[in-house]
Amino acid sequence: MEQQTVRTQEKMAYGFGCFGQNMLYNLMANFLLFFYTDIFGILPAAAGTILLVARMWDAINDPLMGMLADRTHTRWGKFRPYLLFTPILFLPFAVASFSAPSFSHSGKVVWAAVTYICFGMIYTASDVPFWAMSSTISEDTKVRSSVVVYPRFMATVAVALATLATQPLILLFSVEGKPERGYQMTSLVYSLLTVLCFLIAFLAVKERVVAKMGAKPTFSDIPKIFLSNKPLLLVILSGFFTGIGQTGKLSMLIYYAKYNLSNELLYTLLAGINIPFILLGIATVPLLTRKLGKKRACIVYYAIYALGSLGFFFVGWDNFGLLLFFNCISSIGMASPQVIQTAMIADTIEYGELASGRRNEGTIFSSQTFLAKLTAAVTSITIAATLALIGYQPNAVQTATTLAGIHTLTTLLPFAASLLGIIPILFYPLTEERHRQIVEALHQRRQRD
Repeated sequence: MEQQTVRTQEKMAYGFGCFGQNMLYNLMANFLLFFYTDIFGILPAAAGTILLVARMWDAINDPLMGMLADRTHTRWGKFRPYLLFTPILFLPFAVASFSAPSFSHSGKVVWAAVTYICFGMIYTASDVPFWAMSSTISEDTKVRSSVVVYPRFMATVAVALATLATQPLILLFSVEGKPERGYQMTSLVYSLLTVLCFLIAFLAVKERVVAKMGAKPTFSDIPKIFLSNKPLLLVILSGFFTGIGQTGKLSMLIYYAKYNLSNELLYTLLAGINIPFILLGIATVPLLTRKLGKKRACIVYYAIYALGSLGFFFVGWDNFGLLLFFNCISSIGMASPQVIQTAMIADTIEYGELASGRRNEGTIFSSQTFLAKLTAAVTSITIAATLALIGYQPNAVQTATTLAGIHTLTTLLPFAASLLGIIPILFYPLTEERHRQIVEALHQRRQRD
């Protein structure tokens, strides 16, 4: 099998494509629920319902987008055209999602639902082709692992900058009497950055793995594509818990800073101090996967995140120094499993192709996009329901019970999610050697065809 070389400049350009989008996604994932409850005036239960309805639609929309990408054939490739055209649509819908028109509560719920669902559809149309393209850059599993580190690393840098910059930008753009204006302008800035970053990826990244176009997938094929691919299902299930663990912590930190630590601005410190340790974890992924393999390395990172979160829980919020220490330790394992799971999903494409004779990169990678949004929604719904259960009142002094509940959500939710995420990975069957054998078998089949 001929080794495919991918230059560092191309990997960096591919990674840069993830930058702006993740700043915008960070704003949506970590501030939208807070915006709904504390600024737009939507009840937590209603906000949770909006997120649930959006995810029910995504269960249909995301695989459809993957199928559409798999049916695409242009002179630019299967996936690159989407990087050029879809990001432009972020501009109007991101701003609309953070708008607060003077409607009745029912009108506000409808407005929030429509704008959020439209934003999610645009996110899908850009994100599914972007990640599916990783499987066409190279079919060598080691090269893929090195490639996907770049967008995951840049995504973390983007989250870091968004963590540090979002609140200052919101304050900078805020207008007295219109608190939503700061959110609108911040989302506009991040949307423009997204357009630029995807353009760089479009211009610099190549699609090298081009399989012969077989029968075009149909909607009825989608369940079979997933159900017949055991390794993919295991990664999806593990990724579900990865997302809950990561999103749960980040979503709760704004509440934790405002109420448990009595200083909303400490959110920037709490979230920002994570970043160097998250980057450290991601930077070690290539080395650890080479030494241990993707499966064992993923388990190691999960364990680190779980233990750090447990330490955070037992420390409480009165010992700020130890709180920060365990917060940083957990961050080493916070995003690293996602890097490994992206490479695992790419490897399942060849597994499915060998079994079915079809190469369904877009449909398979739609699972990752759906997971990102599903876990964000499930986490937000869980948080919204729990906040209501523990007696949370926006912009008020919280009771001791409520503060304890906020602390538990911030720490034990990631801990439990990490432990659950390990279980599916224990049964993941695609070792590096097994994947190499599959790729060789596919090469032989293509030569015969």
